[in-house]
Amino acid sequence: MPDVEAERYGRDGWLLALLLAAFGIFGLWSGCNAVLLADLSRALGLSPGPLGVALFAGAASSIVAMASLGWTADRLGRKSFLVGVTCLFGLGIAGLAGAGSFPMLIAVMLVLFSAAGLYDVGINAVAVDLEQTRGPRLMPFLHATYSVGAVLGALGAGALLSWGIGYRFVYLALLLPLAAVVVAFGAARFPRAGVHPGVPPGERHRGTPPATRSRNLYRSASLLLIAFVAALGFLIEGQMGNWSAIYLRDSLGLTALIGGSGVAVFYGAMAVGRIGTGWLVGRLGSRRTLMAAGLLAAAGMAFALATTLPILVVGGFLLVGLAVSGVAPVAFSVAGDLAPERAGAAISVMTTFGYGGFLLGPPLVGGLAELIGLRFALGTIALAGLAVFALSLNLRKTA
Repeated sequence: MPDVEAERYGRDGWLLALLLAAFGIFGLWSGCNAVLLADLSRALGLSPGPLGVALFAGAASSIVAMASLGWTADRLGRKSFLVGVTCLFGLGIAGLAGAGSFPMLIAVMLVLFSAAGLYDVGINAVAVDLEQTRGPRLMPFLHATYSVGAVLGALGAGALLSWGIGYRFVYLALLLPLAAVVVAFGAARFPRAGVHPGVPPGERHRGTPPATRSRNLYRSASLLLIAFVAALGFLIEGQMGNWSAIYLRDSLGLTALIGGSGVAVFYGAMAVGRIGTGWLVGRLGSRRTLMAAGLLAAAGMAFALATTLPILVVGGFLLVGLAVSGVAPVAFSVAGDLAPERAGAAISVMTTFGYGGFLLGPPLVGGLAELIGLRFALGTIALAGLAVFALSLNLRKTA
């Protein structure tokens, strides 16, 4: 029996390492894309409005894909699902590198964002499976790895651009680590979904079907409230990830390296904040942690937009990163506490709302920027922070 346990923990350790790499590569893509969007929009002659339309098309396709195809992660099995969507993800990135017109960009965004959303669902599903077999919560560390990857992606993309390497080649370079993780997915042994330690095999599938359980949770006012908080946190993250570099490079006229560094500071602050979130929740509780995060995000963004001095703007970005870093992990934990016997279905609800905010935030800024300018459009981040504070006031006092 000890040998069996040792083998299981060894296998779980390799799977955890693979998950860390998968989240890190997803962050690497986000950080690179945040910097490269400015070059992509210039190459295609796009103003913030049309770019926002392209991002909206991608966001809509991603939400539809997650809502309608997310269940296939269970039906096909984690391995087949992840290998398939990761290959499609790589195809989308290659298409982005080759996009030469606005209609082509729209088509690429539909494929790319759908695949990215499903990839995100897949790696989070494996993380939940691993938590169920190992016990400790891993989400904050995995999300911190995503942020570290984004830091490296933003700095790397800024450096490569400053050395004269074209943005298309930088996009294509992302295919190398993505290919490595596809091979690793194909060789990995994943735990079976929904397997809880100590639950007899014959009891695992009894009761209400998962789809029905998920639909019922959409009627839970408490769960919907925390889902909206998560959506606002992801909305802030998506807006900062997609528009902060464009603001620094196009609106303030800074170099690619400095623009990339500003994005890296934001994601670096998120990584540090997520590592410290558990300690803060232990001191303040989930409710007050979310309230403080909302106020700090609003103050940080207001500070960044009140000046044009690069060091002060980046300092504001740092505050926003620290603030928003804990919103999603804390919200996901609160959701699991609200429905502990249906944690998987609750996470499905949170994912739909949360990543909907992440994907819809960037096109919202693009549309507003076309009307009132990018600087004022980014003020929606401060408003979202205030909304996080206001909604968190209504969470249960014990949260």
